[in-house]
Amino acid sequence: METIFGIPMTGVMIALLILLGLCVLSVGWVAWRRPVIFKLGLRNIPRRRAQTTLIVVGLMLSTLIVSAALGTGDTLDYSITASAYDVLGHVDEVVVYSQSPDGNADTSLSTKIDASALTVVEDALRDDPRVAGVMPILYEGLPAVNVTRGQSEPDVTLSGVDPNRLEPFGGLIGVDGQPIDLDAIPAGTVVLSEAAAGKLAAKPGDSLMLYYANQPLSLRVAAVAKDSVLSGVLGSGRIGMVVPLARMQEVTGQTGVYSVIAVANTGGVRGGLEHSDGVTETLKTALAGQQLGVDPIKQRVVDDAETVGTIFTDIFLLMGLFSIAAGVLLIVLIFAMLAAERRSEMGMERAVGTQRRQLIQQFVAEGTGYTIVAGMVGAGLGLLAAIGIAVAMKGLFGNDLAISPHVAPRSLVVAYSLGVVITFLAVVIASWRISRLNIVAAVRDLPEASSPKRRRRTLVWAFLLLAFGTMMTVSGVSAEQAFPFYTGLSLIPFGIALVLRYFGVRSRPVFTGVALYLLFVWLTPSSVADSVLGEYEQGMEMFFTSGIFLVLGATLLIVQNTDVLLAGVGKVAGLFRSSLPAVRTAIAYPGAAVGRTGLTIAMFCLIVFSLVMMATMNGNFSNLILGDDAAAGWDVRADQGQANPIADFPAALQANGVDTSGITGYGVVTVPDPAARIRLPGGEWKESPVHGMDDDFIATSTLTFQQRARGYETDEAIVQALRTQPGVAVVDSSAVPNPGSLGADPDLFQLEGVKWEDEVFDPTTIEVTDPRSTSAATLTIIGVIDTKIGSLFGLYANQATIDTIFPTTTVTSYYVKLADSSQAETVAQGIERALLSNGVQAVAIREEMKDAQAQSRAILYLMEGFMALGLIVGVAAVGVIAFRTVVERRQQIGVLRAIGYQRGLVSLSFLIETGFIVGTGVIAGTALGIVLGYNVFHSDQWGSSTASFVIPWDIVAVIVVATVVAAELMAWIPARRAARIAPAEALRYE
Repeated sequence: METIFGIPMTGVMIALLILLGLCVLSVGWVAWRRPVIFKLGLRNIPRRRAQTTLIVVGLMLSTLIVSAALGTGDTLDYSITASAYDVLGHVDEVVVYSQSPDGNADTSLSTKIDASALTVVEDALRDDPRVAGVMPILYEGLPAVNVTRGQSEPDVTLSGVDPNRLEPFGGLIGVDGQPIDLDAIPAGTVVLSEAAAGKLAAKPGDSLMLYYANQPLSLRVAAVAKDSVLSGVLGSGRIGMVVPLARMQEVTGQTGVYSVIAVANTGGVRGGLEHSDGVTETLKTALAGQQLGVDPIKQRVVDDAETVGTIFTDIFLLMGLFSIAAGVLLIVLIFAMLAAERRSEMGMERAVGTQRRQLIQQFVAEGTGYTIVAGMVGAGLGLLAAIGIAVAMKGLFGNDLAISPHVAPRSLVVAYSLGVVITFLAVVIASWRISRLNIVAAVRDLPEASSPKRRRRTLVWAFLLLAFGTMMTVSGVSAEQAFPFYTGLSLIPFGIALVLRYFGVRSRPVFTGVALYLLFVWLTPSSVADSVLGEYEQGMEMFFTSGIFLVLGATLLIVQNTDVLLAGVGKVAGLFRSSLPAVRTAIAYPGAAVGRTGLTIAMFCLIVFSLVMMATMNGNFSNLILGDDAAAGWDVRADQGQANPIADFPAALQANGVDTSGITGYGVVTVPDPAARIRLPGGEWKESPVHGMDDDFIATSTLTFQQRARGYETDEAIVQALRTQPGVAVVDSSAVPNPGSLGADPDLFQLEGVKWEDEVFDPTTIEVTDPRSTSAATLTIIGVIDTKIGSLFGLYANQATIDTIFPTTTVTSYYVKLADSSQAETVAQGIERALLSNGVQAVAIREEMKDAQAQSRAILYLMEGFMALGLIVGVAAVGVIAFRTVVERRQQIGVLRAIGYQRGLVSLSFLIETGFIVGTGVIAGTALGIVLGYNVFHSDQWGSSTASFVIPWDIVAVIVVATVVAAELMAWIPARRAARIAPAEALRYE
């Protein structure tokens, strides 16, 4: 993986190593110049090993999250590129048919090129030291039946290659690692790819029956070769077989044409990539204007692999920011509690002359000791987490992509350095905060006396918050960006609150007002907010930003009104008289330590919010995509290639014994050429599948549209226009820019001047090109297919319109509507069996969508599991708090035991206290996640305002119960320890 958030990884590593060096040097300076202070800091680390372990566990999380995210990106990058190298082998570039005047590839393998193209390519590359070989290849998709074993596959790629040109391409290698002499295989035999042999259960000697132009071809398996483009494997999930080129041309009657001309660079499978740019430019110059184009296929696939890896890494890191933020809160909490424990010690140090900065240095030295170890542990555990994620992905992607765990050393260096730097900075800030103490009060272990004196720094902070908030808001308005605008709006009230506090206004009404303001701003539905504040562009970063401010608002509201909540708990507990003393004791402490309580609530609220939000969005969008309208009213789709055409689909079904009595409708959709491109007039050509619909398909489909062109006021008007008007078309919703998506593919076509929330737009003229033609046709877009119809993708026009643009058809899809939709899978299997010789692949549309959605949902579950690593923070926080609490309250526990508290009541008191703090955070996080999920789901950005909202109570219950149970279990150990303290020993404790 080469970049992260668009920044080169090498640059990130160098910058972080410099920062890490500065952190280490600053601590080294303390060790050199202040050795006593340094030793005082380090001596506390081994004193309480159990607590040190908890602290390390809490501090390691940032490193673990970053390490796991980067490791996942490396794994995807490595796996996809390794798959590309394995399949492409020595093939670096391919020459294909193209109408591009500058020699770029703009077509698919379905368009053949004349054999004279081989001479053009050879002349261009003759004596070029960067090129090792040139070879023509002919491909054809055919159905195949293993007659010997009774296995069949409707789509197998038959490849024809020139045996005399194989050597520069690495040759054809058998599964046993030995080379296969393709020229020596007998006539009437074929070499299977390993994937094809597996699908057909074939072995050497088995008889195969292939079908081309509706005629059978009988072949015998001569050998099995490793998967590669030479053996007909054109991509992941594809299977193939290979014969000598001359035999294939003779059998298929395609003499004098090729599908591609492959080029192998010098340098081997991976080394040849460095010559790809130069060879591509040479070929572009030679091929310009000759209806040929060059595709740097290996470079393109490797770049795509790096892009996928980077996207996944960026998403995982964004999701992990919640856990990292919780980890920072834990660091502050840990050092605040360490300071509370050592308050008397620090007071005595200050009394004998230790300066405040030396106190900070002492805590930084101790914190660095924890950090160095925690970084190592976190990097190691992150490596294991990345391997676990890779294993899970391997199960998700199955045969589509061979996932191999791989973590680059550079990623571990980046993760370790970033984790240590984040933790170090948090330690420095926390140490600076806790070093501010009253010496006399600290020595006597008395509470800090709050002074009513007004401090100017309050106004300074107020001014800074107001200035920065105003600047961010203005910046957001001018750039029309949601992140700076809403961040500024959220910071301004804190500045106003500090001004009010400076002039003596009580804390509760001021910060309660701020909390309610934050909740109102971030929970207001986007339709209302946009109408009042204006529309702003937003991306994935708003998920994290909204979470931070919502949790901050909820925590402020809870902390400022803790006494009210605790009073309610006390009244409820009055129903259980035997436990009332434990309840009264438990609810006394959270209110007395408001800062500690607030930090803990914020941690659990943040973690649970992110998990519930993801679970809610995942469940609702799955329901939306798989709703009643998803299949546009159809049940089965049967796809058929051009090699074995069907003249009459219903007649073919009946002739082959398929029971058609349960079929109530047929429709036909054609794909004229997968390489068709569309664009706005004068714009850049973009990808978008083009489809032709027959009248039966248009009339029978339940088509709805989320946006309609002016002049077409209803869905019925668009449908009628599609049936009767030439030159009109509709597109799916991916053609409309969606600010709520994770990022649009820049290669896909998108309309201009149409917003996601618009209901009406001006009819839009576009240009469509046939790769075989030198001119472009014009169509008018009159509608955008509703998001709820997930089975239609690309551009759709009536068949008569498409026939005027494209002379041939590549794929024909036959749609079937059933009286009983529950029989879709059975009917699909029957159609595929009956029409196997035609190469028909039939699927139950809804089941196909469920399978695709199941994989997407599984990936989201994987992300949720990754985010759930943040629960380690909460559990560690509970453990740290509970252990610290036992130490702090040792004398109070002795008093309680002396006045008659039984051991069970003491333990129960600790557990109730933990339950209140954790439960409050969990409830707040759950409520915020559900409400925000509802707002996002029904926002204009997602186009789902009419869909019903579903709360995934099963997943929410698992999250809530698992969090509370884990926290209570962690608190139970120190609670038992507290209960066992002998009263006399506790009262003598100093």
